[in-house]
Amino acid sequence: MPNPTDSRSLGDVAATAVDSYLPGLIDLFFNSNPLWIRLVSRERVSLGGGDFIRQPILYDRLNAGSYSGLDTFDTSRRATKTVMQFDWSQYYCNLTIDGRTLLKSSGSGTKVLDLVEAEMETARLTLAEELGVDLYLDGTGNSSKDILGLIAAIDSGTNVATYGGINRNDGSVQATAVQGNLNTTGGALNLALINTAMGSATIQPHRPDLIVTTQAMWNRFWERVQPSQREPSGPNFDDLARIGFNAINFNGAAVVVDSHVASGNLWQLNTDMFKLVIHEDRDFYFRGFQTPPNQDALTGQILWAGQLVCTSPRLQTRMTGLT
Repeated sequence: MPNPTDSRSLGDVAATAVDSYLPGLIDLFFNSNPLWIRLVSRERVSLGGGDFIRQPILYDRLNAGSYSGLDTFDTSRRATKTVMQFDWSQYYCNLTIDGRTLLKSSGSGTKVLDLVEAEMETARLTLAEELGVDLYLDGTGNSSKDILGLIAAIDSGTNVATYGGINRNDGSVQATAVQGNLNTTGGALNLALINTAMGSATIQPHRPDLIVTTQAMWNRFWERVQPSQREPSGPNFDDLARIGFNAINFNGAAVVVDSHVASGNLWQLNTDMFKLVIHEDRDFYFRGFQTPPNQDALTGQILWAGQLVCTSPRLQTRMTGLT
């Protein structure tokens, strides 16, 4: 079969190449971030659809207690759960190949494949950076189109008043269920301080399993635990070590670095209480190359829509102002 020699045929080759490289881009994307890695390894990434993402949340207990003989039971109905509601956040990454480059690739499908491969690697880095930065923010960026990041999920109501449509400050029982632990004490990092913060996010047997911080804070950890530190292994460490993240074991939680974490911040996350929901129609969907009417080029976009959902903010901690 002869190599394609016109831009339309080369465009078809480019589109096919993008489709073939997409699985690799997705794998590399999910391996770019400690939280994404943990969610994938624990099967906390799911596909969904519909107008909104709805997440039930338990905030109170049923009527129960001890009794004797003919004591009467409290049979009144007691509300124990409600539903958080989240909208989809959408992201795109643009791929454009100009006509001049296509002309230079004329007669060589191999050159087009090399070109697309380079573009897809750039796309992977771009998407990882976009979502990696927004993961640690509050979702208000770009006119509140960004993903609801950890600042939104883990707040006491001081900075982010509502989460999933529930008001954190109305004094209700529901409010306490969506209040995260925000510790702004700051100061020099010490293990007792971190241990106390971990305790505030622990309801046995549930406790943080992933601690994410800056390189500077990670170095402080290393200096304090290094004499007794061994290469950690097991369910809380193997998935991160496999990708190349250096982890420190602190109370069974993996302490790792993410370059997107703001200076002085440290996050203690119970990753069993997070899930990444991706829209089934925008799961890194490539919409194909198109020819603009006023340009000699091929342009196409990789589209993503989803949301990070925290099912129990009270089992998470954010610490700020650490030195």
